[in-house]
Amino acid sequence: MRTLEDEIGTAIEVDLAVMPPHQRRAYAGLDQYRRPVEVGGVQELAKGIAESFGAFAIFDVETVLRSPAIAPFVTQTLYAIPLDLRRAACDRDRLKAESARKEMARIISTALLARYHFEPLKHAGASCHPNWEQAFEHQFGAGRGGGSSG
Repeated sequence: MRTLEDEIGTAIEVDLAVMPPHQRRAYAGLDQYRRPVEVGGVQELAKGIAESFGAFAIFDVETVLRSPAIAPFVTQTLYAIPLDLRRAACDRDRLKAESARKEMARIISTALLARYHFEPLKHAGASCHPNWEQAFEHQFGAGRGGGSSG
């Protein structure tokens, strides 16, 4: 049986695996010719990872948050991942790249789970429920969290 930790790790792993190659190289600080350049695109990547948790209510102590609210924390976590690991995720050797992405997903999910508590929503998300905001507020109360901070 899969645990919540497994689900979160898998979601992050998928986000990293389907990332367009140019975005992956930018995050690894490589240009199209694999030469070192300034790292870029970290906020966009963090936003994408945070959005993948739209089907969860995320608790920060007693406050319930929507997924965009954790994007700044994900950004900090992404910056903390060693550059050599990011570059390994861009390796031409598929096994090496896959292994590096799994390690990055483990680091990110461990950091998220150390800081936040994830609770699956009764309604899977905006794509499955036309009144997602109302469903969220019904389940967790109005005026808490907020999807626009991020």
